[in-house]
Amino acid sequence: MFATRCSLALAFCLAISGSTVSAAEPPAWPVPDWQTATPESQQMSAAGLEKVRDWLKAAGSKTGMVVRHGRIVGEWYFDDATPQSRYLVYSTSKSFASTAAGLAIYDGKLTLETTVGEVLPDVMPVEKRQVTVRQLLSMTSGVYKEAKIHDMNDLFTYALYKAPMADKPGEKWDYNNTGLAILSPVIKKATGQPLDQLLNTKVFQPIGIGADDWSWEQREGLPLSYSGLHITARSLARFGLLFLREGKWQDRSVVPSEWVSMATAPSQKLNQEYGFLWWNNTTGKKWPGVPSDAYAALGRFDNNMLIVPSLDMIVIRQIGEDSDPKRKIKIGELFKLACDAASAK
Repeated sequence: MFATRCSLALAFCLAISGSTVSAAEPPAWPVPDWQTATPESQQMSAAGLEKVRDWLKAAGSKTGMVVRHGRIVGEWYFDDATPQSRYLVYSTSKSFASTAAGLAIYDGKLTLETTVGEVLPDVMPVEKRQVTVRQLLSMTSGVYKEAKIHDMNDLFTYALYKAPMADKPGEKWDYNNTGLAILSPVIKKATGQPLDQLLNTKVFQPIGIGADDWSWEQREGLPLSYSGLHITARSLARFGLLFLREGKWQDRSVVPSEWVSMATAPSQKLNQEYGFLWWNNTTGKKWPGVPSDAYAALGRFDNNMLIVPSLDMIVIRQIGEDSDPKRKIKIGELFKLACDAASAK
């Protein structure tokens, strides 16, 4: 078993059950458990990973992880965190909700052009019925953004029937939890399953994310579609590896590769750095010094996961619900440090 806590003095932790592997071997899968490797065996700099660890510690992180070629090369737990700790990842949950929508689309239950009114014909005002799934996923719904929506016990009722339209759908990019809240009841009505259970059946179980590794906040009997996922670092990394492998898990297609490509690419011209509830570095300006093919799931307080296909690498940082001012960071610094370590020879 992996050690329950890494010493802050160590640059990385190795699982005593894992063996050091050579990069000449094919990319690994965490089946059933993660393999670990020395940085050098995966063409990474040990000194570079020390800088990653030091940055994570200085930023008050709870967890940190670097995965390369499917193997853990760096894993750190700070304060009271352990590999079993589940942390709220806030808007990183959006990238999971996007995947649930993608599954519904490829199952023929929805299309990107399906309107809210086709699924839920009584939503109000009537203009809201013309909002498409594409617009919900790309943050161009035009629904009024209510800053305090998360404080509402009836937030889905508000989003569906009370929130006015602020703009014409598709005309403005607005990072908007009120509009996105509508996605959860749309998925439930279209598929017959809430998005968290859809993900559990079709994604979590097939890739080894156990029932004790995650939970999802609900309101009015539905999981939130903009936040709410609590998950361990290792399970978050499994989801990242699934996307890094273009939706495949070993020989099984879990998420259509076409959806992986579409969801992580620019979804509209109003904000080229935003896909379908994923952020991307297409412009090279989101995270300077990070490869342009990188994309990420980003959550409040920088509960984040970066995926870099060109480096075959995943980088994770969790802090959960800790809002201490010292936690305020520039996540691009972490991403660049990890990429620099991977580029080192």
